[in-house]
Amino acid sequence: MDRRGFLTITGVSLTALAMSWAAAPSAFAAAAGGDRVTDNMLADLELRVGTLRSLDDQMGGARLLEQAHGDLALITSLIRHARYTDAVGARLHSLAAQVAYLTGWMAYDSGLHSAGQQYYVAALRASRTAGDGDLGAFLLAEMGVHASDGGYNRERASLLRTALDQTPGTVPLVTRAYLYLHLAAALAQQQEHREAASALHRSVTLWDRTNDERGQWLKWFGESQINSTKGKVLLWAGRSEEATDFLAASVSTAVPRDQAVRAGRLAEAHLAGGDLDGALVAANHGIALLEQRVASNRAVQRLHAFSGKLDRYGKEPAVREFRDRLKALPELAAA
Repeated sequence: MDRRGFLTITGVSLTALAMSWAAAPSAFAAAAGGDRVTDNMLADLELRVGTLRSLDDQMGGARLLEQAHGDLALITSLIRHARYTDAVGARLHSLAAQVAYLTGWMAYDSGLHSAGQQYYVAALRASRTAGDGDLGAFLLAEMGVHASDGGYNRERASLLRTALDQTPGTVPLVTRAYLYLHLAAALAQQQEHREAASALHRSVTLWDRTNDERGQWLKWFGESQINSTKGKVLLWAGRSEEATDFLAASVSTAVPRDQAVRAGRLAEAHLAGGDLDGALVAANHGIALLEQRVASNRAVQRLHAFSGKLDRYGKEPAVREFRDRLKALPELAAA
């Protein structure tokens, strides 16, 4: 285990490190000073990471980014300075990868795309050091989402094919289902609809065969995410009515942050089918979540993209009301 091989994360401040130390039990401070990391300490860290993941589902990444910075600083400090066995070291690096991913995800959710990519690279290296191919494959899929947002859909597909080719039979079925689901979205965005449908079918087939064997980072994956991608693939293929049904099912079963993000896509599907009222209901649902409990720059951007499609209806009172609410959101989302 090469402890020095872990990438130093750009953006973690000394203040965040000091705060994480001050908040940690004395055992963690002692370990960061060179004492041994115990199994009980690892269990506490794993619980803390799970809590951070759950809070992100409920609140969105913008409000949690500093907390994630501090948790990552604490874990990387233990990697550099504590004493531990190889088995404990592997678990520490896996935790570092998970928290680096969460930090990158929260940065991405906050609109900080470049910083998010840096954290993802750190997470990928840490997962490699930990010997965790399952987590590494998942991270490649998530990195592909960033690439897609920048318009690099072919590169996204390449990342996914690399993950699939490098893990034949070595990762749980649920992970392969997740990879094929992302591949379907990447292909659909390139207008390769036949290939996208094939990848989507492969994903659903694997999902139907899966048991509950999966990493903690993928516990959230299920029917809601599958329905969301089915809806996107259908929408991009021009089948808006079918897309609306799947996207509505996805929104109705998603965690609050994902509801806020997916509301914009559902609104676009309604509008593409000629249903302005349904589109505004969906979009206003997203706005209500952003006003009340969720901070997500991605959700705001999705709603702005939808708003840009409303120009022909600009004189409608309901459209003006929606746009007025939307103008007030960016500052809230970055809070």
